Amino acid sequence: MRTLSTSRKPDAPMELNAVPGVPSRSSALRRRATLLTTLTAAAALVAGTATPSVAAVTAPLGVHPDGVKPQVLAMPVPGPLEVGFTFKPAESGTLSGVRFYQNAPNSGVVSASVWSSTGALLAQAPVNPVAAVGWRTVPIDLDLDADVTYTVSVLDNDGRIPAIENFFAEAKTTNGIVTPAKAGVYKASAGFPTIGQTSSGLVDIAFTAEPDLETGTEPTEPETTAPEPAPVPEETSAPAPDPAGLIRAVGPDGTHWPENTPRIENARVVSVKPTWAAISAAIVAESKTSDDVVICVAPGTITGGNGSGSSAKGVLQDIGNAQRASRILVTPCDGIGTVKTAGDKGISFVGVRGVSIIGIDLGDTSVMLRNVESFGFGYSTVSTLLVTANGGRGVNDVDVVEVVAGTEAVAGAGYDRMEVKSADGFHIDGLTFSGLYAAPHYKERGSNAHTDTIQFVTTSGKGTMTDIVIEDSAVFASSNQGIIAGSNSGGEIRNTLVVGGKTSQQRYPVYAGGQPITAANSLHGTWSDLAMETSTVAGSVSTSYSFTEVESSESTKGDRGFSKLEPLTLDDLDEMAPVPTAERLAAIWG
Repeated sequence: MRTLSTSRKPDAPMELNAVPGVPSRSSALRRRATLLTTLTAAAALVAGTATPSVAAVTAPLGVHPDGVKPQVLAMPVPGPLEVGFTFKPAESGTLSGVRFYQNAPNSGVVSASVWSSTGALLAQAPVNPVAAVGWRTVPIDLDLDADVTYTVSVLDNDGRIPAIENFFAEAKTTNGIVTPAKAGVYKASAGFPTIGQTSSGLVDIAFTAEPDLETGTEPTEPETTAPEPAPVPEETSAPAPDPAGLIRAVGPDGTHWPENTPRIENARVVSVKPTWAAISAAIVAESKTSDDVVICVAPGTITGGNGSGSSAKGVLQDIGNAQRASRILVTPCDGIGTVKTAGDKGISFVGVRGVSIIGIDLGDTSVMLRNVESFGFGYSTVSTLLVTANGGRGVNDVDVVEVVAGTEAVAGAGYDRMEVKSADGFHIDGLTFSGLYAAPHYKERGSNAHTDTIQFVTTSGKGTMTDIVIEDSAVFASSNQGIIAGSNSGGEIRNTLVVGGKTSQQRYPVYAGGQPITAANSLHGTWSDLAMETSTVAGSVSTSYSFTEVESSESTKGDRGFSKLEPLTLDDLDEMAPVPTAERLAAIWG
């Protein structure tokens, strides 16, 4: 099965790969379903005569098990994408709706359609792409004939659909709905989808077969009571989520992208060799242009690196144009991870402006972003990450997307996993972490080192940190803190999981010689005018945090606008924040 890449051409054959064995959190956001009340029609007959029996009208059925969730929340396939499946009803009946799994608050799904076997459009309904995550039912009223082939589909203008692998690997009959092998179908544009695949894009139907009427002896005086009309199907609201967490799955999932950055298939391409010098020269040249451009790096290994300290020289330094209409994308030609770096000194990007560096495999090295502006970095793994403002125009308008800062706890660490630092009076304004996963640093028993997972700090001068955003991320607390703010002002934490104390240690137990952790300092330090939305904090929230709003969020204590969080289990953590293993990243990043 071939892995998708973001550089695929329209209508190129593909399979929607998914990570096998990824658990689903069945209690987090329950499936939205269309329900029909069971109808029993009884004839009022003359006493002593036989009674005809009328079968009950049951709830509409589909091919996916009730409550099923995707193995991968969003495949790394840009839209538009028409996706669905082909089927035959074993009995004639009524299609009352097309179902699909809404995998994001704004999924990109704009229509649901039913097609004949030849591609004739039989029915279509518009869809509002904004809705709660979970199963949705789009009402469509259409009679279907037995043993006739139909296709149902949804059009997602953003692509990046959910997936379950090998769901249609074999021909089968489910609830009277016959599906062939490779019943899953798609098209890389709007229209009748015909390319078959074994994966399911979590599109389904709400189908009710005609009732089987069994007529007994005909009554001598057939005075019957007319049955009540069947109720119209209604889309019901999703039940309130249970106490085990409000957020949807967080961490890398292939859906995040830096702002104002083109995709490789939608821009002019400039090809370069895998060297920092070649990349630098291309950035300098293209900074003078104004169209969307991608610097495409040939497969290979880039050598070099001068460290990742606050004064280290950059492998790319003082280049680019922050005023450019769109950022220059630097990315591997053959897909994420096909360009690697060598060396263990660490890598710094200094004074780089109007550029996004996406998908270069940094080999778990340390990375520093210093005095960068209109800059994106992501789809990579790092051992540590430092963002520093100590010169130039400071740090402005920066996106860190789908970065994995460790999947294992580091033993004996005397430093932070990630640090955002202002020095010498330079400011940090507009820094967003999207789809981040950060594992703990644990210090030795008795050590005086201060180890946090993310520390915001001003080391000298009066530099400020404003408009910091952390979204769709998972942060597991280190020996001291999970997130410690340093007089941050403004910004948001949304759809994010911050875990400390014993809850975090279910996944990352402190090693035998490590400093015991007795507190759960998840959100520490000082942060003013922070907005919290749909986030879960397992641990304490500093009283030095002030909030403009706390919406649909929960904490261990359950005060200051948070609802009370019930204890999280290891299974809860696995479903809320899957560990981004190499296998999982290969599947979701392509």
